[in-house]
Parts: sequence; C-alpha cells; structure tokens
Amino acid sequence: MPHNMNHNTHTYLSLAFSPSSPFFSSPASLGSKHPGLTYEGHVGELTDVHLYSIPKGEWLQKRDGMLRGLEGAEGVMHVEEQVPKQRMRRGGDEL
Repeated sequence: MPHNMNHNTHTYLSLAFSPSSPFFSSPASLGSKHPGLTYEGHVGELTDVHLYSIPKGEWLQKRDGMLRGLEGAEGVMHVEEQVPKQRMRRGGDEL
C-alpha cells in the first residue's frame, strides 16, 4: 500500500538495515533514539528498507546532526532523503 506523504510539511527518509541491526525486527524503536522521527512503514516489498518522516521545520534545524546519528546507528547500512520527483507527460501518449 502506498504511503500518504506530504512533502510540504514533512521530510521523508528511507533507511536500510542489516539483519543484525536491533532495528531490523523493531524499526519503530528508532524513533525513541531520534525524537521527531516517525516510523511510516516498509518501502514496498523490501523487508530491510523502512520509511520515516520528520516535520520539515525540525529537519531543517537537525539535518546534519541527525544524518550523522542515523548513519552511525548500529546496523544502519544506508540513509536516503526522499525527494519528490516531478512527473512528466510523455509526448504521443494522448488519447
């Protein structure tokens, strides 16, 4: 099921965990170590990649420190800020 994301109010981060990470089996617990971070769920069918949100204003204030903390967290293999992409209409696809 797609996530209901509002990029005007929140920043979204995808995090990939190794199977040995304490967050692999309990991804929502990461929010207790990083206040303001809310667990949104799995990314698609991937069991090791999870989506988190944080209010945009809070993200702007804490971005660098939070990225360092998340990238240094036990078993976190990858952190990526999700940036909305503009959809483009292809030429010739008109009905």
